[in-house]
Amino acid sequence: MSEAEGRGAPGPFPLKWTGPGRTGKAPLLELTPDTAPAQAPDAAWPSPVLAWTALGLLMGGAIVSQLDRHIINLVVEPIKAQFHLSDTQFGMLQGIAFGMFYTFMTLPIGMLADRAQRRAVIGVGVALFGAFAMATGFARSYLQLFLARVGVGVGEASVYPAGFSIISDYFPPDRLGRAISLFTASSMIGSGLALVGGGVLIGWLEALQITRPDLLFGMQPWQLAFVFVALPGMVLAPCFFLLREPIRRGLAAGGKARLPARAVLQELWRLRAFMALMLGGFSMVTTVSYAVSIWTPAFFIRVHHWSPTQVGVWVGALTILCATPGGYVAGWLVDRLRARGMTDAPLKVAAFGFVGVGITGGLAPLMPTPALSLALLAPTLFFQSMPYACAPTALQLIVPNQLRSQVSAIYLTFITLVGLCGGPVVVGLFTDRLFSGPADVRYSLALVVAGAAPIMFILVLLSCGPYRRLLARDATGQSPQPA
Repeated sequence: MSEAEGRGAPGPFPLKWTGPGRTGKAPLLELTPDTAPAQAPDAAWPSPVLAWTALGLLMGGAIVSQLDRHIINLVVEPIKAQFHLSDTQFGMLQGIAFGMFYTFMTLPIGMLADRAQRRAVIGVGVALFGAFAMATGFARSYLQLFLARVGVGVGEASVYPAGFSIISDYFPPDRLGRAISLFTASSMIGSGLALVGGGVLIGWLEALQITRPDLLFGMQPWQLAFVFVALPGMVLAPCFFLLREPIRRGLAAGGKARLPARAVLQELWRLRAFMALMLGGFSMVTTVSYAVSIWTPAFFIRVHHWSPTQVGVWVGALTILCATPGGYVAGWLVDRLRARGMTDAPLKVAAFGFVGVGITGGLAPLMPTPALSLALLAPTLFFQSMPYACAPTALQLIVPNQLRSQVSAIYLTFITLVGLCGGPVVVGLFTDRLFSGPADVRYSLALVVAGAAPIMFILVLLSCGPYRRLLARDATGQSPQPA
């Protein structure tokens, strides 16, 4: 075996056990050494078999992370009834227990991923959220339920920061856009499957409770639903330990695998003009996404008098069929345009794609029939998913390898906080204070979507100039120097 292969370059087999018990191997979560000789500029990229195998596992991890995250929204009433909860207490399960811990753990886990083997960080995270998703089903008190949701949030926080970083070392720059677009699109698949499959699963378990209650082992249908959605993650987690950790590429000058704190701060300061505009623009994307995902079901139920099952099936199906290809098309466009010399393609594809969200998403809630609303919701979901593939691609191309997970974590933390605190709350405030009744959620939703889109467009286009200057500076070798 060559020296390059021993350090993670592609060999004849894409999967190989390198976990505990393998002699001569470092512990999975051992911090990387200060130097990284394997980061030779001319080192061969991993084989396509290994790269696509790794991407498939990462997509699987992203999909199963969405199942538990969304299925809880389909069992609000049974959980409230069993534990005698108020709406506020249930909201704390999703907001504080899951949402806050998921958001604030993203950065420290990103820092760990920049120092440790990323495959292991992801594998442990997937196992963790699978175990705590199962614990949700076995909870016997509100405190146990709360702690289980905290565990789920911490586990899921590992998938995206480490995932974005490791993909950039599996795929060369000319194929990075498509690879990241598939990774981000997998979350849309998971969301759709959670809505469609979760509704079917819960309906089947509720019917089983009536006809064959002995088969539920004394558990409620909602509890068994969490056990079922936890199983894929438990099965998938060990597979990450079979992957080879790829060579870290694009290290800052000096080849140090770990930058000192001063160099990290210098790099963040170097990115400040671009990051300020980019974060502001892409936070409008999450503002719209959370507003649409949370309030669209209420819109169909209040305005068109649909049942939750109808909403789950139709909106879930559209999410899978429309949002998933939107992300891939964005990645494909980015790769094509970059090949033609448009260096800021990730930002322009995101900005111009999101214009479509402002048009179709602003009109969809105003339609007189549910069929017309669905017809406009379909392109809205398509365009809405495009920026999610573009921002991570842009970041991986300008950030040194030692910081990719951390900067990705900062990006995810900021846009998630703004999106969660912005979109859903503003729609609710407009409905309560600006309009006259619950059915007027249609006007609140239309205002938020139509108003956020032009803000995103302007801010992201303004970020193109600083981004091009960063790329030009990197091309001349002006990168942060290790102390």
